[in-house]
Amino acid sequence: MDLNLTLLGEMITFGMLVWFMMKYIWPPFMRVLEERQKKIADGLEAAERGKNDLKIAQEQVKKQMRKAKIEASTILDKANKQAISFVEEGKTNAQKERNKILAQADQDIEIAANKAKNSLQKQTVDLVMAATEKVLQQKVDSATQKKLVDEMIAKI
Repeated sequence: MDLNLTLLGEMITFGMLVWFMMKYIWPPFMRVLEERQKKIADGLEAAERGKNDLKIAQEQVKKQMRKAKIEASTILDKANKQAISFVEEGKTNAQKERNKILAQADQDIEIAANKAKNSLQKQTVDLVMAATEKVLQQKVDSATQKKLVDEMIAKI
């Protein structure tokens, strides 16, 4: 194999090209690559932190949802108890009012009955007095007495 001058020139040129690239082109190229690697690594790290933060946030949301459900059920229980209490209190008050109205009605009926009795007694006394006057004014025989009694019964 014959090494000629052209091949030697090409080798020297290639060596100079490699040296030039290693000295001036390769370091900025490597810096760009390292920066890019660092950005990618930072991005992956941020993604991992984001995933962890998301998991933590989801767990907190679950805890808060459980807590909110418990509070809601507690509030509903209190509201139901209060509603039942209001209903029972309303029933009790209505029953008391009903009893009071019935007692007042009984008193009114008793008063009305007493008035009616007194009125009937007075009327009876008046009729008896009237019948007695008529009997005393007339000669009393059984036919007249029967007629007067029938008249008084008709008036009553």
